[in-house]
Amino acid sequence: MHILQVNNYDHVRGGSDVVFFETSQLLKHAGHRVTPFATIARGQQRNPENCYFPTTLDTRKAGVLSTPRFLHNRAARRGLSAMLSDLAAVDVAHLHIYYGQLTSSILGELRRRRIPIVQTLHEYKLACPIYTMVRGGHPCDLCVNGSTWNLVKHRCKDDSLSRSMLMLAEFWASRLQGDVRHIDRFICISEFQRKVMLRAGLPEEKLMVINNFVDVDAFRPCASNEKGDYLLYFGRIEALKGVPTLVEAAHQSGRRLILAGTGSWQGELAAFAGRSKYIEHLGFLEGEKLHDLVSKARAVVVPSEWYEPFGLTVLEAKASGTPVIGSDMGAIPGLIRDGIDGFVFTAGSIESLTAAIERLERSDLSVLAQAARSDVLDRFSSSSHLAKLMGVYGQAIERNDRES
Repeated sequence: MHILQVNNYDHVRGGSDVVFFETSQLLKHAGHRVTPFATIARGQQRNPENCYFPTTLDTRKAGVLSTPRFLHNRAARRGLSAMLSDLAAVDVAHLHIYYGQLTSSILGELRRRRIPIVQTLHEYKLACPIYTMVRGGHPCDLCVNGSTWNLVKHRCKDDSLSRSMLMLAEFWASRLQGDVRHIDRFICISEFQRKVMLRAGLPEEKLMVINNFVDVDAFRPCASNEKGDYLLYFGRIEALKGVPTLVEAAHQSGRRLILAGTGSWQGELAAFAGRSKYIEHLGFLEGEKLHDLVSKARAVVVPSEWYEPFGLTVLEAKASGTPVIGSDMGAIPGLIRDGIDGFVFTAGSIESLTAAIERLERSDLSVLAQAARSDVLDRFSSSSHLAKLMGVYGQAIERNDRES
């Protein structure tokens, strides 16, 4: 099968870009032909693969003159059209995040050529114009349940009227260009996300759930007698990630807590760590150092206080043979089997989190660890993901054939 993989960027800037590259590699290893289409940074060297890519728009410096391209990128459509004219027939186009850079301008070109379209939803953009379902530092579903005009009313984008109006304009420009109508199948990365999209009015028959995956072989559990005495948090150091609740719970209960990561709350974290002997912040870690820290933790804590569309840190911890204590927000509770491979607590509640930690202390860590890794092998492996993905591609092709 020849698959067009479409993404805003040709390099990693966030988690969705990682999924874009990992999905492409997964398909290639399975013997499929994969052709990418993305934007390219100004000044980056051109080659036969990226010669059709439009230049990346610097949205941080975007002004009035660049607004039309933010809403409808003609260069992206021209580049895609030229590439498709030179390529062998494409069986299906798989979109990731494309709005704001490539924009919905590409949808008309794909539909004109009768190419089936699948899109992975990495966030909540089709239900919330600023993608996050967060307003004023708190979870919000006003646009999901009501009017997207709430975005402007509450100045949800950076507390700015002009930026909020631009995001609303982009939302409706994309809708008019077919960001729902032209897509044959949407891949929701969690059941929670699927339910949000249903509430937002997306057609149920178009919504499929395929969880993100991890390469289980890349994670090595340690022996039970090598487990440390610490709880671990790794990820962005942000209030919405539940870090303030976590450090307070660890301090009050006298549990050793290690945090790895950076973010806007790290100044407050440093101050807290300075007055608590139980809290240790290691900053940004990656590779073997992080893997070793995860595998030897008694548990990884995922205390998010916003609607997480997924929770890759949960899978990485479980693949490492480490149980997870996670909040009941968004997709997280669907990734943890409470009492079997981890524990779920009420988001934002120090008391509930402390109780979950106490449940961990009363449990057999070796049993939890084995169950955690087994669950990832059963539900979140690359082979399982590939099989489901090919099934969705088949559905998109069938629907496209019926309507052509």
